[in-house]
Amino acid sequence: MIDVKDLIPRDKHDLDAVTAIQEAGYPAIAPILDELMEWTADGNWPVARPLARFLSTLGKPIIHPVLRVLRGDDPTFKYFCLVTIVSALPVEVLKALETDLERLAVNPNRLDKAEGVQEEAEAALLRLRS
Repeated sequence: MIDVKDLIPRDKHDLDAVTAIQEAGYPAIAPILDELMEWTADGNWPVARPLARFLSTLGKPIIHPVLRVLRGDDPTFKYFCLVTIVSALPVEVLKALETDLERLAVNPNRLDKAEGVQEEAEAALLRLRS
């Protein structure tokens, strides 16, 4: 039996880990969701986008890890979370993020605004409300 921690990418080029994560699926990866989210923090890393695409398919289990990012203090991480994960979430899952998206869209801090977080939060709200 594999230790789920062994699925966490070893570096930003570890695409084999992404494949293994997808094969393991949910709920096997539940204990490492926050660690996997960290590998999506920079959308320029080779593992980030394919991993984000997979995480966005998890539905409700991804809500709390996403909320921790959106409530955090890393504007780049928030931006890539919005662009790569939140933008692909089904509307019924997106609804659980509405309060935080509203906060980021209406009252962004200076760093979030400079990183484009406000615009991405607005786009997510527009999709939610249309």
